Amino acid sequence: MAKPRRERCRLPSKGWSKWTKAVVPPYYTVGKNLQRRRPNQVGFIWSSIRKAFPDLARNCGIYEWGVKRPLLGQTKIRVVYVGSTCRDKPGSLRSRILNYCRNGSHKKDLINDALLRGYELWVRVKSTRARRKLNAERMENELLAKYDYAWNKRNNGNRVRNILP
Repeated sequence: MAKPRRERCRLPSKGWSKWTKAVVPPYYTVGKNLQRRRPNQVGFIWSSIRKAFPDLARNCGIYEWGVKRPLLGQTKIRVVYVGSTCRDKPGSLRSRILNYCRNGSHKKDLINDALLRGYELWVRVKSTRARRKLNAERMENELLAKYDYAWNKRNNGNRVRNILP
């Protein structure tokens, strides 16, 4: 039986941060709220992301990336990816999120494509409240076992779905 697609499901918000704007398309004008991404990366970093999640910034945890296109009146965030920190090496939620913002990490092609199509990228986090990677891995694996995330390969038949029109 197929898993429900995450972009169509709403999760309980318990334990999750609020959604925070992280990266915006290239048509945004340069201003004090915008910072350039690394070379060959599309769009701009929304500068408030650097101070986001202050209470959780040093912890391991999970994060979800979502997209929305406000210029077309979209107000609902479509969740596309889940990941965890502290999988292979120690690292905080904030440093992992900023890595995606700067250079797209291993999702750079999907992120650049979304930004070129006019989508903003938003992120939210859920902390383990500790520096234990096993808790973060467990939380991520539970979500991947239950939902099909469009941009995740693991536990999704080693495929990525492009859901952006």
